[in-house]
Amino acid sequence: MALSVPQVLCEEAKRKTIHSCGVAIPVVYLFSEKEVIILAFLSAFFIISIIEWLRFRGLIALPFLRTTERKKIAAYVFFMIGAFISILIFEKRIAIAAILMLALGDTVAALAGALMTGDNPWYEKRIKPPEVMLAMFMTSLLIGYLVLGSLPIAVLGTIGATVADGVPLKVQGISVDDNLTIPVFSGILMTCGAMWYLF
Repeated sequence: MALSVPQVLCEEAKRKTIHSCGVAIPVVYLFSEKEVIILAFLSAFFIISIIEWLRFRGLIALPFLRTTERKKIAAYVFFMIGAFISILIFEKRIAIAAILMLALGDTVAALAGALMTGDNPWYEKRIKPPEVMLAMFMTSLLIGYLVLGSLPIAVLGTIGATVADGVPLKVQGISVDDNLTIPVFSGILMTCGAMWYLF
C-alpha cells in the first residue's frame, strides 16, 4: 500500500536524522585541530564496528535503516568514512564544506523529493529525479559559497556533490554508497578549483 505524502515525508525525515546530526562533525572540526578530530573518529569507528557486529547478529535493530540496508553495511557507516576521508585529505574549509554538502544537501534533497513526488524509492532508480538533484544543487551551492566565499569553487564542489548524489556509481557491479562519494567528489573538485582561484 502506497504511503501518503506526509507519511513518506515523515519516514524520510526520521531516516535523515543521522545526516542532520552529522553537522556536528564539521562544527567540532572548525574549533579543533586535525589530530584531535582524527582520534575522535578512530574512537567512533570502534563503537560503530561493535554496533554493526551486533546488528548483523540480530542482537540490536536500527530503526532508521531502509529495508535494503538491513543485510549490508549501513549508510551511516559510509557517512562516517566519507567525513573521515575528507578531514584526512582536504584543506580544512574544503573538508567542512564537503561534509556539510553531504549532511545538509542530501537531507534537503531527500525531503524535497518526498514532498514533491510523494514517493521515496528514487534511491533505487538509475538517476534521481530532477527536483531532487535541483534541491541538492541549490543547497550545496549555498553551503559552498558561505563556507568558502568563492562562487567558482562552490560551483565545482556543488557539481561534484550533485552528480555523486544523483547518479549511482558502480565499481565492478558493486554500488558505491553516495554518503562516501558526495564529500569525496565535491572535495576533489573544490581542491582542483582552489589551485586556480584565490579564496
